[in-house]
Amino acid sequence: MQVMAIFLLIGLNTSCTKTETPPPIVIFPTISLSQSVLVNEGTGNAANAGITVNLSKASTAEFSFKVTTSDGTAIAGQDYTAENGLVVTVQPGELFKTINITLVGDDIFEMDDSFTVSISDPVGATLGSVTSTKVTIINDDTYTPEIAADGPITPDNYPGMTLVWSDEFSDATINADNWTHEQGAGGWGNNELQNYTNMPGNSSVVDGKLNITATKPAPNFYRSARMISKGKKEFTYGRIDIRAKMPIGKGIWPALWMLGGNISSVSWPKCGEIDIMEYLGHDQVKIYGTAHYDKNGHQSKGGNYVLPNGGSYHEQFHVFSIVWQENSIRWYVDYHKYFEVSSTSIEFAAFNLPQFFIMNIAVGGNWPGNPDASTQFPQTMYVDYVRVFQ
Repeated sequence: MQVMAIFLLIGLNTSCTKTETPPPIVIFPTISLSQSVLVNEGTGNAANAGITVNLSKASTAEFSFKVTTSDGTAIAGQDYTAENGLVVTVQPGELFKTINITLVGDDIFEMDDSFTVSISDPVGATLGSVTSTKVTIINDDTYTPEIAADGPITPDNYPGMTLVWSDEFSDATINADNWTHEQGAGGWGNNELQNYTNMPGNSSVVDGKLNITATKPAPNFYRSARMISKGKKEFTYGRIDIRAKMPIGKGIWPALWMLGGNISSVSWPKCGEIDIMEYLGHDQVKIYGTAHYDKNGHQSKGGNYVLPNGGSYHEQFHVFSIVWQENSIRWYVDYHKYFEVSSTSIEFAAFNLPQFFIMNIAVGGNWPGNPDASTQFPQTMYVDYVRVFQ
């Protein structure tokens, strides 16, 4: 009887015990931004920069977070509309959310600008590893007559940018603080025919223009000039404008270009080369822009621009420009973009270092071929100015 009582008590105790179900474990979604965003500025019309917020999983309940912007080179109110603690709500089942930041469009030819978008203070979610992203506003404006016109440099002519250096060739002689003459013959790596000199007949300033002149003082003998700013004026990034008028004739090969300031230590092409403008005298309607770089040996990528409506680079001045930035280089003629390279299309490391200017006329060589009986000498490239904006 005592044994049975014990079993009855155990049974009673067991039947009275209540097992409680633990509350479900709630796993909040993790939210994270993309690493960077590129967006065209637009001209006159407001455009939006769409920033994607990615969720690790769809939420089963509504949640929210805050969005804040901060200036970089882009200025709130001038380039984009600021947000300061904007609350964004995400509905159940959504896997991403797009934040739209309104841009301010204009028709000013300027550098790309950037600002930062950050997310914070999630309610019902957790922050991931990327909580802020750089938004780059790509300037897509082109030619405006006020900017391209020859004239004094004023903020009105070049809004949105700062002139950091220029040579207007307004002195009576070439400024030795800016330029050095490279001299000599030897083909210059392209089987060229000219002998570069510092003689006034091959380079001089006349009426506010730099004259670089190729001459033929004797049969099969050519002289020219090659001016460089190495060690004197070197730059990394910026908008560069060179206004110039080209010579003419078969075998005439002028160029406005840049080389890495470290060429003496790393050699070419590891130093990088930016050809702002190259031109062949037998084709007066076309110019070329090219980037040369090292990637297991010499590589290059370039484009060209043909003047519309039968225009000629020989008959009148044109503005040759590049917009050179941390991850891209764009080429323009009279502020019309015709070519672009980026850190995703070429090996870009050499173009994150200082480069110096070169201005020259080569005679003959592998690309244009040699002069023939139709080529008249002397031939002059006229350079009105070189301007660097940052």
